[in-house]
Amino acid sequence: MSFFKGILFGAGLGTLGGLLFAPRKGEETREKLITNTRDLVELTDELNDNLTAFQESLVTLKGTFDTLVPAFKSGVEKDIEEFRFQADPRIQQIEAQLKKIDQSLPQTEEKTTIKKGRFSLERPVEEK
Repeated sequence: MSFFKGILFGAGLGTLGGLLFAPRKGEETREKLITNTRDLVELTDELNDNLTAFQESLVTLKGTFDTLVPAFKSGVEKDIEEFRFQADPRIQQIEAQLKKIDQSLPQTEEKTTIKKGRFSLERPVEEK
């Protein structure tokens, strides 16, 4: 806040100096000085009002954020838990079926490797 006060103070001093050294009559200079001072005070008040409104908006935004994020997080955690609850039995069934298939296949020592891109598949060599 002191930066803005410094800018306003410097602007006021510059205005005052310009008015005092201007080639005008004293009465005109005083009227100009009073007008510029009033304008400066109005600008300062407007700046303070805008900063206060901005601060209030930030507080409101933080309150909204603090309310919505935990609800969203808990909803996502609930969805993940439900997915795990549904997926785990299916995964176990697939693993059991893979074991059965693996046990029913004849065991051979020779295998061929088929590569497709970054994937590779090992298959037993077919006897002719």
